[in-house]
Amino acid sequence: MASFKQHINISVVSAGILIIPLHSSHILDTNQAIISLFMGLIGGMLPDIDLDYSTPTKLFFGLISIFLPFIILLEIKLSPIYIMLLWFASTVLLKFIFFDTFTALTVHRGIFHTIPMAIFFALISNIISLEAFHLSSTFSMLIGFFIFWGFIVHLLLDEIYSIDFKGMRIKRSFGTAIKIFDFNNKIGSLILYLLVGGLLYLYPLDKILILKIFHSLEFI
Repeated sequence: MASFKQHINISVVSAGILIIPLHSSHILDTNQAIISLFMGLIGGMLPDIDLDYSTPTKLFFGLISIFLPFIILLEIKLSPIYIMLLWFASTVLLKFIFFDTFTALTVHRGIFHTIPMAIFFALISNIISLEAFHLSSTFSMLIGFFIFWGFIVHLLLDEIYSIDFKGMRIKRSFGTAIKIFDFNNKIGSLILYLLVGGLLYLYPLDKILILKIFHSLEFI
């Protein structure tokens, strides 16, 4: 398995390679390019959030526990003191109770090391960008795309590290890093596919926009 530092470096570099032509084509402005680079980094850490008490896990749940309640509470008309109290309570709830439950129910290289999970996070990121932050459809889709890209790059890198090129042998971990279905968690995998299908039905992707984005990447 690749190290945390290697995942960070490869995620940033691979996202940057795609961002350059998108910026040159004026699909992304400079600020959006920086955010997209950060999304690629986030996507590159997401597959390891099922690794109990790892750096990605602590970062992910730390950020979620702080920012998710804040975003939700901004939409609720309450006095500042009530918002502060609810923010503190929800942060503690997410930080400890939800974190402990999540780590108890997940195993490393399980359902979080699947392609549908990458698609799920991409779709959720796209929807949140549209509905919560009211970003443009183009930028929202690109945020989802870079989450997906970083996620897939992480899985591929772990799979590459499952091959010992020096000794010319395949390690026992080969085939566990990237898969389309987790047969050790059939129910969870089926639910994941249903969620992805439901999100695509409710928020269908703009095919014209997808073609425009990929057209700008043709010369890579």
